[in-house]
Amino acid sequence: MERMNESKKDYLFRVRNKDKADATVVAFVFSPHIVKDRRFYSPCKTIYLKYKEYCLENALKPLSSWQFKKNMQLLGFIYKKSHRFYAGYHRDRVTTAFKNIAFKVADCKI
Repeated sequence: MERMNESKKDYLFRVRNKDKADATVVAFVFSPHIVKDRRFYSPCKTIYLKYKEYCLENALKPLSSWQFKKNMQLLGFIYKKSHRFYAGYHRDRVTTAFKNIAFKVADCKI
């Protein structure tokens, strides 16, 4: 049993620079429908649209997509560019994604 616990990997992603990033982005990242895990990739466009939706629901002013990207990078999320990521079998291909972030399955609308 001890061996199983030792071999278990820690996939939890730890957010950095919370005090330097915009408060709306920090609140979004720590909202209950977000999962921070080092195994996940999520399309940048999807993350930004969910962020804007979150801001509207909470009467916050969303940042521009460029400012949002910079804040996500400041928090330690990796912006992957020029790679092919797929959002599902019949979804369009995505050329940019954030690493270490995803949505909880129950919150995804397909």
